[in-house]
Amino acid sequence: MKKNVMQIAILFFLSVSIYGQSNFTFYKAINVDVKNESNIARTDELVSINVNKLKSVNDNFNKDAYIVFENEKEIASQLYNDGFDCSIIFVTNFLPNQTKVFTIKYLENGKLRRDYKSRTYAELAMKFNSEYKNKKFTDEPFQNFTKVVVPKVHTDHDALFKYEGPGWESEKVGYRFYLDWRNATDIFGKNTDELILHKVGNNDRIATDDSYHEMQEWGMDIFKVGKTLGIGSLGMMHADSIYMVSKTDEVICEIDYNGPILSEIKTNYKGWQVGKNKYDLVSKFSIAAGSRITNVDLSIYGNAENITTGLAKYPDTDFIASEGNGDWQYIALYGKQTLNNDNVGIVLFYKKSELIEKNENTLNYYVTLKPNNNKVNYAFAAAWEKELNGIKTKSEFIKYIDEEIIKLNNPLNLELK
Repeated sequence: MKKNVMQIAILFFLSVSIYGQSNFTFYKAINVDVKNESNIARTDELVSINVNKLKSVNDNFNKDAYIVFENEKEIASQLYNDGFDCSIIFVTNFLPNQTKVFTIKYLENGKLRRDYKSRTYAELAMKFNSEYKNKKFTDEPFQNFTKVVVPKVHTDHDALFKYEGPGWESEKVGYRFYLDWRNATDIFGKNTDELILHKVGNNDRIATDDSYHEMQEWGMDIFKVGKTLGIGSLGMMHADSIYMVSKTDEVICEIDYNGPILSEIKTNYKGWQVGKNKYDLVSKFSIAAGSRITNVDLSIYGNAENITTGLAKYPDTDFIASEGNGDWQYIALYGKQTLNNDNVGIVLFYKKSELIEKNENTLNYYVTLKPNNNKVNYAFAAAWEKELNGIKTKSEFIKYIDEEIIKLNNPLNLELK
């Protein structure tokens, strides 16, 4: 018994001691060649290396104790599991047609924790032990949660959630969606490269007009959503109408990842009613360091014929559509479509191979997409003219989204050695 206790103590000491060290005696290393095969530079490009592929090179690869190096310099990384595969992710810059070599070194046993500066953030804050009175939640502080089952009584403007639902951000931009019957996505425009959501709306505890609708030191809520699809909100085309995720049996929202490289909000909608049918829908909204783009991964069950998403349609905006031949395409709008009457560009990226219809109605420009094995993947982004060192004109915005399409249609090429 004493021997076992001593062994545990030694292991504990070793585990704690390696957290604070910067130099380790690694067991082995795997080199990964990563090539940008496009003719454009890529800044803060997300690299994803599948752990199973690393194990195919060295079957004893330890995903719990690794460090990524570029030119012998440690770089920030994160372990990410999408529910099917586990990957090591990090961001880096590429010149046109450049190949970079990364080295992943690992310990044979144990765990290794590295603390990197966070470049993304996800948040879900609500009131706890607040009294529900006159269809509103009483004035209590917001507390952060990693997982929430949304109360049945919750509705819009009842002051239950901080800024009305979950939020996620990179250094460039923030987003939120209303965790109620509206279920629409909104934009936090930022004039700083700092992460700011932790200080947004903390004192907006009474169901009145919220502070972030006016310019703050960090920026503001810039978008006018109303009854539209906002930017990339979830819906389904049925009987010539777009049904948003308004009627459900249960909604569970959680922070799936809150990491230095990527943060993700996962929401499980059970019994989403569209006409006489019900569907179970799981959404994942994620953002990577240095990016404006929210990636949307959907899983829908119940023999759904489509997912419909789009962009809010407002006057004083110019509609733009991609013209290339790749699978990834886009629809976009640029113009004065903010609460502050500023210019902002919004874009929706979708796959042509999944497209059923591209159209418009009085409220939205939209695309209707066909699920492939119950899955749909699309993305959206916003570029505010007051973003720090950001995009200031329509021509700059078009250049940006055209380059993003090139990246999507020409993924990085990885070779493990």
